[in-house]
Amino acid sequence: MTHTVLAIGTAALTASGCVWYLPAIADLQAGADRPRSTRTAAAACVLWWAALALAGGLLLALTDWRPAAQVALSGLVGGTALRMRARWERRGEQRESAARWAALDAGPVPRGGRPAAVALAGWLVVGAAVASLGAVAILLSDGGGLGAKVLLAAVSGAGVALAFLLMGLGSARRQGR
Repeated sequence: MTHTVLAIGTAALTASGCVWYLPAIADLQAGADRPRSTRTAAAACVLWWAALALAGGLLLALTDWRPAAQVALSGLVGGTALRMRARWERRGEQRESAARWAALDAGPVPRGGRPAAVALAGWLVVGAAVASLGAVAILLSDGGGLGAKVLLAAVSGAGVALAFLLMGLGSARRQGR
C-alpha cells in the first residue's frame, strides 16, 4: 500500500473524528467556565487527533513511514497521560463536591459511575493497546539484532501492561468501596 493511500485514509479518519475534537476544542475555548478535569480531558482528545492528523501529513510528505508512526505513538502516549491526569483531577473535584454537600448536611452523596469490573476492563484494554503499539514500534525500529529487539519489546510490553493492570486494580478497588 502506498503512502498516499495511507495518508488519504488517515485524513478521512481524522475528518470523521470531528465529533470528538470539535466539542473538545469548544471546551478548551470556554476556559474557566469548564471544570479543570474537563479541560484536561479535552486537551487529551485534541492531542490524540492532532497527532493522527500530523502523522497523515507526514505519510504524504515523507517516503519513510516510521516518523509518522512515531508521531502517532507519541500522541497516543501523551494523550493517555493527559487523560489519566484528567481522571485524577475529576476525583479531586468529586471529593470537593462531596465535602461541600456534607457541609450543607444534605445527606449522603449518591454514588454513581461504572461498576468496578467495567473500569478494570477499560484499563486493561488501554494498557494492552499501548503495550502492543510500543512493542510493535520497537520491533520495527532499525538497529540491533532481532533477538535483542524481541527481548526489549517483550519486557517493555509486559512492564507497560503490568503498570496499567496495577492502575486498573487500584481504580477498581476505589470504586468497589
